[in-house]
Formats: sequence, C-alpha cells, structure tokens
Amino acid sequence: MDIKINIFTDKFNPESYILNRSFYERDTSLVAKELLGKILLVKSQKNNFSDEICAGRIVDIEAYYGLNDPASHASHGATPRARIMFETPGISYVYFCYGNHYIINAVSEKYGTAGAAMIRAVEPLSGLSLMFERRKTGTIRNLTNGPGKLTKAFGINKDFNGLDLTDVKSKVMIIDGGKLNLFPTMEKIEIISKPRIGIRNGADKLLRFYIKENDFVSHK
Repeated sequence: MDIKINIFTDKFNPESYILNRSFYERDTSLVAKELLGKILLVKSQKNNFSDEICAGRIVDIEAYYGLNDPASHASHGATPRARIMFETPGISYVYFCYGNHYIINAVSEKYGTAGAAMIRAVEPLSGLSLMFERRKTGTIRNLTNGPGKLTKAFGINKDFNGLDLTDVKSKVMIIDGGKLNLFPTMEKIEIISKPRIGIRNGADKLLRFYIKENDFVSHK
C-alpha cells in the first residue's frame, strides 16, 4: 500500500496529530512502547517546488538510558557524542553506525536526564516509490525492516540530528496515526519485549519492544 500525501493540501494537516513535548518527557521504556504504532514522517524534497512525504508505522524500537545502562552512548555521561541524549526531549538523535548507515532515535526523559528510543523498523505507508529508489530493492518486506534500512529509505542522514520531532515545520516528525483516517489504523497490538540487538553489555535487559507478527519487524 502506498498512500499518496501532499503536504500542501488541507486533507492532511500534521499539526493536529503530532506528538507533543510532554509525550517524550517520560520514562524511556514507556515512551518506546507507546511509540509503537505511531507514524514517522519525513518530508522529502523531490525537486525545486514540491515535497513528498515518506511515512511509516513504527513497529520495532529499543530503549536506552544513561549512566546505569552500559549499552547506552550516555553510559559515560554527556560526552560530545552523547550530549544530545541529555537535551530537550522530543528532538532526534541521529548517528552514523559501523561506518555504514545512520540510526535515528527520539530523545526522551526530562531535560538533563539521558534517554533515547531507537527506531529499529517501520511499516512503510507512503512514499514507497522514493523508498524503493533509495534502497535499490524490489522487496517491500526488505524496505524498512531494520534501523539502517529505514533511514536510507527515508533519506535520513546527519543533517537530521537534533531536529525537533514535535515541530510541524520540521522535516521529520512523529504523529498519532490512530487519530487520522488517512492511515489504516491497527487493532489492539500485542507488544513483545526482548533483549536489545547487537550489544554485549546490558544484553540481559528486556528493552527491545516490537509488534507481534508484524511483517516489517527486523530480525527476531
């Protein structure tokens, strides 16, 4: 399914559905769980005069804390890399991973307390032609079912670091799709909790959350 969206029409006004700052000013695990089913939106400049929105439902996510979380970038405090995790909740934290791809997180907790929810996978909803062009794949299930895959499909790079996810003027935001008839809604979702992927320290913590039986969850 590819839902066509024009942000210049009255049919879609993300301001009415965007998640506000207070949503992110909470415990990171709670924020991560409640981000499941929400819609990640990225405005993608196609030419000099029009935009296309890439949209995907968040289906897989991980929670990272601060000093007491050995798997977190913030485990050693507000280093130059991790400082953003201590800053304003509701901004994006985007970093380059393994010299290969970008990862996008939503900063959480109160200002001064480190926290971030890392988006691992989304279910693509809009802008699929642009996603396929960027990903060079012909399989929709392989389009956004991983943290590096989704950022490439959505065109997310270092320029997205520190952007305000709660600002309708931002080129990246997260909205509550359940309140919007434009996107197909989900029935009651069942959340699976598992250890986070690709870490050595803190691997015993059940801080990865994903929607059960969703085809776009990254590897289980």
